[in-house]
Parts: sequence; structure tokens; C-alpha cells
Amino acid sequence: MPCSDGVFSVDWSRYRLVDLSYTVAPPGTDERPFITERGLLADDSFMHHVRTHTHVGTHVEAPAHFFEGGRTVVDFPLESFLGRAVLLSVPVAADCAPLTAADCERLLGGLMQPGDIVLCRNADMPSRTAPQTAWPSLAAESAQWLADRQAKLVGFDNYFRLGRDIPEVRQVHDILLSRDICLIEFLDNLDALTQPVFTFMCLPFRAATDSAWGRAVAIERR
Repeated sequence: MPCSDGVFSVDWSRYRLVDLSYTVAPPGTDERPFITERGLLADDSFMHHVRTHTHVGTHVEAPAHFFEGGRTVVDFPLESFLGRAVLLSVPVAADCAPLTAADCERLLGGLMQPGDIVLCRNADMPSRTAPQTAWPSLAAESAQWLADRQAKLVGFDNYFRLGRDIPEVRQVHDILLSRDICLIEFLDNLDALTQPVFTFMCLPFRAATDSAWGRAVAIERR
């Protein structure tokens, strides 16, 4: 609530901050490099040269990632990247089947409201050390369910796939991004969340690009 001097004030003793960002360390990988070299500025203070790209670490993907002339991250208002969020915690199916629309309805139907942010978590710890084919995944019908329920933003942890193969990955991206639902990939530490509903924000680096790095934070009531 505003204080008498007009400054917005929060009693942080009532809330808990959870960092959901993935820590990026050099050198990264061949596909997602993160190469750093320390140098000096004109005043002899230290700086780093960095060679990487926009899909390294926790990042927000905008429609320009898939569509020529699509909106970049700077074409969205800041409110697009924060708000009420719900946790979609998905157990691994015995046959490694992807998440269906019926699964989404069962897991989120009574919880999700239009305009919510949805964060998807692999709820099965042993599967995280297994091949990626054993991880839970979205399918076209579950992506369509999220779009039809007016998800504001959809994020995924490091053990959750956006489709079982490249064609399905592209289909899931197409369904969500075509509705201007940005995606957040490489979320981490979702196991630290203790509540199914919370406040979330991931403000992207202000660059007119298809994707931009962000610091993802959840705010839970104590």
C-alpha cells in the first residue's frame, strides 16, 4: 500500500521471494555458448566481453522467434511479464505420453483463471536423470487448452519439453506465440515453490529481439 509520502510499500516479512532463474556459467555448450573474457574500460575498471545468443539461460521468447515480422519482447507492455501465476506440476505418464487437454483440465481446471501465468514443472524427480524422452511434454492439444484458457505467459523448467519431436515443438510454439502468449524457457528451482498460486515476474532485457534474457522471481505469501 502507498505510504503517506506516496511511495509504494510492501511488508516483506509477509512474503517469500523465490529465484526461479537458471544460473549460466561459461563456457555454456556448443549449441548455447556463453563465452566470457574479462577486459578493461577506459577508466581501468573491469568488464566482460560476452559471446552468446538470446536463448541462453532463462529467457523470454516473443512471436518474432517464429514469425517473420512478429512482435519482439519490446513490443509487449511490462504487465505482460508479471501477475498471478499457477503451477502446473506434471507427473510422468507410465507410457511417457504427452500432456493432454483432459490432463490440463484435471490439473488446472479448478485453479486457473483467464489471464494467469502458467509455469510447468516436471514433478517426477527420478525422470530428470533419464533421457529427455522420459520427461513430461506438451502436445498441440494441451497448448491449445492453455491458449483457449487465455494464459498470459507460459514457462517451463529444465526437465519439461515443449513437444516430443521437432514438428511437435514447432506446433506448440506456433499455437502459443500466434496468440501473443510469450514463453519462458530454462526456468529453474520450481521445486522451491510451496504454493500452487503465487505472483510471478520475469522482466526481459530491453532489446528488440526475438528473445531476451530475464530474471524470473516468484513471490509467495508466508
